[in-house]
Amino acid sequence: MTKRECAIVTAYTGFSMLKGNDLGHLYRYLSGFIGRPVYSHEIPAVAEAYREQIKQDFLALCRNATDTEVDADG
Repeated sequence: MTKRECAIVTAYTGFSMLKGNDLGHLYRYLSGFIGRPVYSHEIPAVAEAYREQIKQDFLALCRNATDTEVDADG
């Protein structure tokens, strides 16, 4: 799963799949909806306001999922 895909899942479910510097992917994803940088305190409101679009991105991830499994060693 890519970091962008983790951002989509996080925005849709509210469960954080990113931490540290990787949170920038969530900020960039949500900023794309509002056309400017999003701030931490705005994340819940932006996710709610764009819930339907985020849902479509989430469902596209699910539809495009593959059966390929990655070995834990690489």
